[in-house]
Amino acid sequence: MAIKNTFSAYFVKSIIKLGLVALLILLLNIAFLIGGINYHLLLPANEPIKKAENIQSIVVNADYIDSSIIPSELDYVIFNKQTNEMAKSNMRSKNIEKAKDAFQNPSDKKMSSFIRYDSKNEAILIYYNLKVQFANVDLRKAMPNPGVWLSVLSILIYCFYLVWNVRSFSQIIIQENQKLIKVASKIKEKDLNIEFPRVRFNEYIDVMEAMESLSEALVQSIQKEIEITNSKAEQISYLIHDLKIPLTVIKGNIELLEVMATADMKENFGDIMNAIQQVEQYIQEVIDINLNNKQINTNIEEVTVKDFLGKLEAEVKNLSNNIIVEDFTDKGTSLFIDINLFIRALNNIVLNGIERTPQHEKVQIIVKQDKKHIQFIITDQGPGFSEEALKRGTELFYTENYGRTNNSHYGLGLTFTEKVIKQHNGRIRLGNNANHTGEVLVELPMLNRTLK
Repeated sequence: MAIKNTFSAYFVKSIIKLGLVALLILLLNIAFLIGGINYHLLLPANEPIKKAENIQSIVVNADYIDSSIIPSELDYVIFNKQTNEMAKSNMRSKNIEKAKDAFQNPSDKKMSSFIRYDSKNEAILIYYNLKVQFANVDLRKAMPNPGVWLSVLSILIYCFYLVWNVRSFSQIIIQENQKLIKVASKIKEKDLNIEFPRVRFNEYIDVMEAMESLSEALVQSIQKEIEITNSKAEQISYLIHDLKIPLTVIKGNIELLEVMATADMKENFGDIMNAIQQVEQYIQEVIDINLNNKQINTNIEEVTVKDFLGKLEAEVKNLSNNIIVEDFTDKGTSLFIDINLFIRALNNIVLNGIERTPQHEKVQIIVKQDKKHIQFIITDQGPGFSEEALKRGTELFYTENYGRTNNSHYGLGLTFTEKVIKQHNGRIRLGNNANHTGEVLVELPMLNRTLK
């Protein structure tokens, strides 16, 4: 990459430009001063002293000072030495006061800006300040310090140029940053149709190339994820198909054998049918999770929290008698939910809690609300979730039961639960409470109603 496209090169170039502009303005000021003096528009700083010296002998040898001999370039005041009154002047009023004071009290300090010549009856004080002035009297009175005005104007022009350069550079930086921000947003949104614009500086080129590499890695990652998902969906489809056929055969034969079985054997057949139903439930859960990302069919209806908890409590009692349900919501608070589907989702959490809780302890379901949400807090008395479970608890087929010795646990429950909760615009969070036992929070938006 060329050095000329770096920030450092741009700054050096800008500093050189600023220096050249400053030098140009200085040269223009010098040219203006020299040209003004050459064309008699301006007076050199020592011009009043030279002009005054030319009339010194005439003034000193005269009885009265003839103002016609005084060059127009000189600012003067003539005083009557007998009366100490001013006889004539072409000075500004401000300088006249200084001249009067200097005439009456001719100390070195007060006379530092005046040249004094005395005739027999009069005295003249000629003002000088060793600075460039306009040759024209009117201009000299209007602008007594043209050098100051020229300096101020030069500084203003330079400041304007400096601000213009800073603004131009800031606009360039903003435009370059916007290009990076746009590409970063596309990558964040996992948009694969990204156009990488050209950037001006090498530093931005490096960042853009890194983003391009990141985009390529993202594309590969998404493609790999799609392949894995498709492979997983295909494998599970085969599994479901392979399970359903022998399961149907087994179920039919069991039902046939049960008809012919004795009373003592029917209990065993009942256990076999329960196991078959468990496998069927497992298959149904896989279908409900819907690996093709279709939504689970829902039958949304309005229900009060009180009525819903009554149905939930009846359901969870079938799982265990060691379950406590406590309601801290306001009377009349309602939800829009699929009652059966949501009860099934909560049952998966409660069942996990029962499995983690010792037999003499209880699983607690607390229901409370804030201004916008209903919260279901399910607390078990087990050892708490592991770090891995907190991160992966809702992933498909994840289970802390690595040996899968409990054949009712397939790593499907929380995945199904999370999908149902998200379809209800809610959220689920796994955590451990202050007692280091497991705690699952389910939060849903609520609908307020007041019962009469």
